[in-house]
Amino acid sequence: MDYFKSKKVLVTGASSGIGVAFARYLSIWGAELIITSRRKDRLEQLAAELREEHDAEVTVIAADLSDPDGARLLSDQLDKKGISVDILINNAGFGYNGRFEDAPLETYEQMMQVNMNSLVTLTRTLLPGMLERNHGGVLNVASMAGFLPIPYFGVYSATKQFVINLSWSLWHELKHTGVRVSVLCPGPVNTEFMDVAGVDKAKSAFRGLQQADEVALRGLKGLAADQGMTLSRPLLRIPLLLSKWIPIKIGLMIGELAMKK
Repeated sequence: MDYFKSKKVLVTGASSGIGVAFARYLSIWGAELIITSRRKDRLEQLAAELREEHDAEVTVIAADLSDPDGARLLSDQLDKKGISVDILINNAGFGYNGRFEDAPLETYEQMMQVNMNSLVTLTRTLLPGMLERNHGGVLNVASMAGFLPIPYFGVYSATKQFVINLSWSLWHELKHTGVRVSVLCPGPVNTEFMDVAGVDKAKSAFRGLQQADEVALRGLKGLAADQGMTLSRPLLRIPLLLSKWIPIKIGLMIGELAMKK
């Protein structure tokens, strides 16, 4: 994966799950990492491991992207450290599984901030530098949940549809530049995300959960190959096609069966 060698790569949500897997692959391939999340202790532990195992260059910046000012403060820290980001991986995100009215409003505000607003802020802030240097990349992590409205998972589903649509739009706008844009759409993955969202992993809809390293690898390969969208496994083409052709009411019924507690 020479595409990533010696590139300065910023990975958000790097303290667990797919974010950790991104960081591990990138350190093996010789990227210069900038890892960020709210949990600085986990970031420091990961950075120490990557330095020891792969002699990786890793910068740790703690940032809370659920805070309206979090993305701007992160960008300020990058400027202070003199870091020009070559590749941005917008991986941070979380969801909520349950009746819409049962979650505090603050949960939805933070979810929209992390999943959409901070993603837009970081992309808009870092993209001009990539265009000026005539090289760069943006990898946005969305979800298969973004292709249909999903009862009991509605806000998360809507935020991921936003990410998919934005990513495709940017891919088209930037296809004649040196900047690549790709969106990764995983199905269910065996990470802390499921626990934080309150998803019951024992339900039949979540059998055969993918592992984070497999998902991260497909996403990185997709960006390196300049693919506008990458699914985390080939079999996901089937639900993707179904989402385009089945009546919306049937799709809602399927989503309810999968997500209703």
